[in-house]
Amino acid sequence: MRQKLRDSFTLIGESYVSLFQRLAQRGMINPLIGYTLDPNSRSFDPNVGCTYHSDVQGHNIKDCRTLKREIKKMIQEKLIMVPNIDDEENSSHAEIQTSG
Repeated sequence: MRQKLRDSFTLIGESYVSLFQRLAQRGMINPLIGYTLDPNSRSFDPNVGCTYHSDVQGHNIKDCRTLKREIKKMIQEKLIMVPNIDDEENSSHAEIQTSG
C-alpha cells in the first residue's frame, strides 16, 4: 500500500480558529461553499463541522488541512507573518499584512 505524504505546517502562535476569524474579518479569506467530505473517510466525524467549509460535517476547523494549506500559502506570500515561537519577545499572534 502506498503511504500518503503528510503536509508539514508552520507553528502560527495562535489557534487556527482565531486566525481564521481575524482573516475573515479583514476579508482575506472566506468560507468555502459547496464542499462535502467523504463520509467513508477514516477521519470523518459526523459530530463536528468546519467553519472554513461552511460548517459541513466531517472535521473541525482546528483539524482542517485545507485551511492550514491556505494559511501556509499566505505565509509564503508574506500576506501574514507568524512570530518566531522560540522568541518570547514576539507577540503570540500572526501579524496580518494588508495592502494599501
